[in-house]
Amino acid sequence: MSTEIYYFSGTGNSLYVAKGLQKLIPEADLIPIAGVLKSDNMKTKGDNVGFVFPCHGLTIPIPVRKFLKKVNVKSSDYFFAIATRGGSIFRGFPIIDKFLNKQGKSLNATFVINMSMNDPKLKSFTVPTKEELKDIEINVQQKLEVINKTIIHQEKYQDDISGVTFSRFGLFNYIPERLIPFLVHRVAGKVKNYFYSDSKCTGCGICEKVCPSQKITMEDNKPLWQRNIDCYMCYACLNFCPTEAIQIYSKIYMKSYTPERGRYPHPYATADDIARQK
Repeated sequence: MSTEIYYFSGTGNSLYVAKGLQKLIPEADLIPIAGVLKSDNMKTKGDNVGFVFPCHGLTIPIPVRKFLKKVNVKSSDYFFAIATRGGSIFRGFPIIDKFLNKQGKSLNATFVINMSMNDPKLKSFTVPTKEELKDIEINVQQKLEVINKTIIHQEKYQDDISGVTFSRFGLFNYIPERLIPFLVHRVAGKVKNYFYSDSKCTGCGICEKVCPSQKITMEDNKPLWQRNIDCYMCYACLNFCPTEAIQIYSKIYMKSYTPERGRYPHPYATADDIARQK
């Protein structure tokens, strides 16, 4: 049986998982979602088809949704999805299933892998230690063994999607858990004046290089986030900036702590790795 692994990754967590799974599955093809989005005729070919991506605002990333709206999956039989996350709950699997159902298909297996958070705008963000990264890597390898066996035998599997919640009161969980995914898919990518570069910027152009939506262009040796192109909210530019010069503006509804926090690109992912998705 042939296997295709479609992936999207902003700072390397999901790329690391996708590559690890490819090593375990003979002749599996690794396909970047950001790259195939340029095609007008997207069609899966594998018997097994998987989607690997990070949790963005409790749901699937913007490019993954765009991909699922366009891709033809009718020739494939078995579908699995893997979400990497920093610990929050995840509400994205039903969205994937809904897109597949339109073509008479459904998700057969769903997995969640806990990894390091890559969102330094949050007060709770901390850069993981070497010991923490080792523990995460052990957990990833153990989970990949389970995923590999599940796929090989085309079994049903459903992971626990629970995680950090907003409140111990049910109603106050319910509202943000529904509102945040809506905002991610309908609003977030179009927000103006979300990122900026401060005086530490050297004009190296790495932010432009890693940006999967190609929203960033360099003008006068400074990054410019073009208003006519949607942002994927992947934070690649933020986390791969070598001088930590890229920041997120604070808003009335959200204080940003990026000037006070460090950054997290996956230790085994490079700017070139992320750029190759395009």
